[in-house]
Amino acid sequence: MENNLELLEKFLKSAESKINKDRYLLMMAQRGEEPDPKKIPIDYDDLSLDCRIVLNIYNRLGNRVYSDVGFIGKDYTNLPILIESYGITNKEYLLDLLNIVDTYNIEKSQKAIKKMYDDLKKKKS
Repeated sequence: MENNLELLEKFLKSAESKINKDRYLLMMAQRGEEPDPKKIPIDYDDLSLDCRIVLNIYNRLGNRVYSDVGFIGKDYTNLPILIESYGITNKEYLLDLLNIVDTYNIEKSQKAIKKMYDDLKKKKS
């Protein structure tokens, strides 16, 4: 189970990178170097079934967004329906994984809004 937590976090960070798994492997081949397994970006196909289910559930939940604050997380109102439809038995584990994805996306949104405000301040100066 701990492996899924780490795998999901690595996947989220890899998704931001401009270098995907195929590009990384191609670069290593062109350099004649052996790929470092720790540095290989994770693709969706590399995720466990549990992680894929978590991402599917997460993407089916509604967003809570405010114009002045940005994305503040998912709306978990429909989560019981999704838990039932996916046949989830370990709800605490699901919530742990959902929390990782939600926290990551909230922080990403906050950074983007901060950058936007900082850019606006620079333009006004």
